[in-house]
Amino acid sequence: MPFPAGAVPGIDVSHYQAHVDWAAVAGGGEQFGFAKASEGALVPDQYFLDNWTGMKAAGILRGAYHFYHPTADPQAQASNFLKRLAAANGGSPLLAPGDLPAALDLEVTDGVTPTALLAGATAWLTAVQSATGKRPIVYTYPSFWKSSLGNLEILSDYPLWIAHLNVASPTLPGGWRNWVLWQFDKQPVPGVPAQVTDLDAFNGAYVDLLNLAK
Repeated sequence: MPFPAGAVPGIDVSHYQAHVDWAAVAGGGEQFGFAKASEGALVPDQYFLDNWTGMKAAGILRGAYHFYHPTADPQAQASNFLKRLAAANGGSPLLAPGDLPAALDLEVTDGVTPTALLAGATAWLTAVQSATGKRPIVYTYPSFWKSSLGNLEILSDYPLWIAHLNVASPTLPGGWRNWVLWQFDKQPVPGVPAQVTDLDAFNGAYVDLLNLAK
């Protein structure tokens, strides 16, 4: 899939990518990255600290995301994420100038109703915004949001990170009018040992990405 015209290139990673050489990632042209920090109420990502510090050292704008499980308490999930972020930051969950807002990965229902899932997600987003000082981003798939969540518009005032691969432009679900980030393809990336890695685009110029990271 060709890179979206006028966008800024980046990637996202988790423990599935193992040890990432972020200097090589930067050398390959990627300008931002998101790393998984946590999942559910208790699970940490074992590579988050390495990724968080590695992105900074390589001069890549960095972000952190949490994989949400709707059956787990949202406050406990927020605490899990903030605990991992604080540990990587030397004790503070605040996101510094130059760090991208946190992101919440919504892609499973675990049998929870759409209304209950989105109420819990809202609680997570509110808690994390308060603790980090930046309004979080919502990550999801169009098909999931439409078929599993009834295309509800409850979270459409949050920035959207849309995962929609192998299309010329992404479908916008749930009342969103634009996307901030687009996960658009999977390809090999220099410095990442996994066979393929998620490729992302920021919708704007690099100066706009810097503004998002203020």
